[in-house]
Amino acid sequence: MPLSHWEGESVLGLRDQWSVPALEVYEQLSSTNDRAFELARSGASSFSVVVAEEQTHGRGRRGAIWHSARGAGLWMSLVLPGGRVPLHLPLIIGVSVSEAIEESCNGVEVGIEWPNDLMVGGKKLGGILCETVAGHVVAGIGVNTRNLSEGLPVEIEARATSLETLTSTRVRHSLLAGFITRALRRRMYRAHGEIDAELSKALRLRDTLVDQPIESEEHGRGIARGIASDGSLIMQQADGSRIRVVAGSVRSV
Repeated sequence: MPLSHWEGESVLGLRDQWSVPALEVYEQLSSTNDRAFELARSGASSFSVVVAEEQTHGRGRRGAIWHSARGAGLWMSLVLPGGRVPLHLPLIIGVSVSEAIEESCNGVEVGIEWPNDLMVGGKKLGGILCETVAGHVVAGIGVNTRNLSEGLPVEIEARATSLETLTSTRVRHSLLAGFITRALRRRMYRAHGEIDAELSKALRLRDTLVDQPIESEEHGRGIARGIASDGSLIMQQADGSRIRVVAGSVRSV
């Protein structure tokens, strides 16, 4: 059952503060995206929000396991307008979430690693998963907030960070979720066109791969040269030619 109060506040009150049509908060779900799917199929309006304190079967891009321990992070999903996922949509969401984190946590500067990771100091702070259902896009957002490493594989713990690690303070999940929701509402009108000049500048400032050697699953090794207007990653090959990476994994080398 959804909670009536979250972090000492009425969930209905938070819904009204955020100006969203629906807000559901749970102590535990298998996946907030799965619950958002159910809402979308039942006709939920865009910007309906689902939050869980714990996910038992959280997932990331390409079916990866997303470790979502109780209290360790903000795990939320939003039902967004649109029946498909443009290549640049996770980047729009990434910029919005980055801005929301910086609004709520002084001194934190968040970078974006194409296509969907939130990075600080070379470590992963969070990630985004966009999926489609019933004529809607569901955007899953995970942000590590607490210094809770119990149960995490060693290799993940070594390359992850959290807001508590970065700031030595505990951000309220309800506060951060509100900032994220409002930031997304400000930017979502850009989701159905190409990346405009303002968003391109924001991405350029946050792009953690630009001018770095990378290895693309799709095209092998090269140098990252920024993000194109359609959201693809521009990669310069050894012969100087440039191609666009649109799928698969990319990593720094």
